[in-house]
Amino acid sequence: MLERLIGKLGQELAIEEMITSPEENHYRLPLDEDIEIEAVELEKSYLIKGVIGDRPQQNAEAFLLKVMEANLFGIGTRGAVIGLHEDGKLLTLSLEVDYNSSYKDFKEKLEDFVSVMDFWRKEALNHQ
Repeated sequence: MLERLIGKLGQELAIEEMITSPEENHYRLPLDEDIEIEAVELEKSYLIKGVIGDRPQQNAEAFLLKVMEANLFGIGTRGAVIGLHEDGKLLTLSLEVDYNSSYKDFKEKLEDFVSVMDFWRKEALNHQ
């Protein structure tokens, strides 16, 4: 199912040749020079994830409080969750999408996801 959605998106955005699949049901979509999204098919949903960027070193506490508030109330994340990469140095964004989503819903969720990534990249830079 995810393969079909990714294929249609690839055609629509003319990025079919740039989409890679490192393993079954796992896709990497280069949407811009500095934005790469991963989409993974899970048992009953799809997981969309990407890297926001470096965690701010200065004013880190204030920034992370803002992130925790955004995660708690969904303000500024549109249902996605901001986290830290294993090493704690990179901010990540993840979103679970319903398995039964139509192509239109999937695409809208992906567009929102990219907008949220862009917003939090700017926020992180403002806290550097």
